[in-house]
Amino acid sequence: MYERRAKDGEIMKYEYIIFDADHTLIDFDEDERRAFRTAFTAAGIAFTADMVETCWAYSAQNWDMLGLNDVHLPAIQSAYHALYREHVRTLFDFVDGMYGLNGRREGAQAAFEDALRLPAHYVPHAEETVRALAKRYRICVATNGLAEMQRGRLRNLAPLLYRTYISEETGAIKPTKAFFDAMCSDLNAPRAKCLMVGDSLSSDVAGARAAGMDSVWLNRRGGALPADMNGTAEISDLSELIPLLEGR
Repeated sequence: MYERRAKDGEIMKYEYIIFDADHTLIDFDEDERRAFRTAFTAAGIAFTADMVETCWAYSAQNWDMLGLNDVHLPAIQSAYHALYREHVRTLFDFVDGMYGLNGRREGAQAAFEDALRLPAHYVPHAEETVRALAKRYRICVATNGLAEMQRGRLRNLAPLLYRTYISEETGAIKPTKAFFDAMCSDLNAPRAKCLMVGDSLSSDVAGARAAGMDSVWLNRRGGALPADMNGTAEISDLSELIPLLEGR
């Protein structure tokens, strides 16, 4: 196990590596593109790559417009899962208005949601990193989202996971104290034994920091780490996590 030395000189060991799901282990963008292709097919529409990209880009815009990126706000925290469902409904208002769904909007939306329950595409080096770490640590996933959808997308990783925590089941979302408290209580684990790994500063890193848990920021885009988060470890690819834990 990776060892870190606490300020008093005591050797501490992580026992739990806790990963975020979307954009950390699994590639939501590719999953969503697949879901749009499935929806068009269900509506009997011959689609193009440009149509899929237009829908995908609108989805990101709509997600932001509904405030679903603002997970630090109490109003969003309390309404997150209802807003998630509203996002899908308004997304298909757009798709139907833009392209027409041949009177099959309901079936197309259902096909879209079914496709988002399929085993996910992985981000680079996700599966091999989890598989290697699972030999030495208890691997968990902590994710915001709808339970049935997230469990379906994590299905192929499930045999490697010790626990999976999904906000809809937990009753709270990251980065809230309630989410991290519920997770740590279920694990019966001291926070010093847990390491959170995720791509979101506002959800994963900030939530772990507030909960007294170490974190690793998966920074694929080369962004700047805010000054108030100094001390957070940083990687640009999951392949860097194992040498980081080994002190290499």
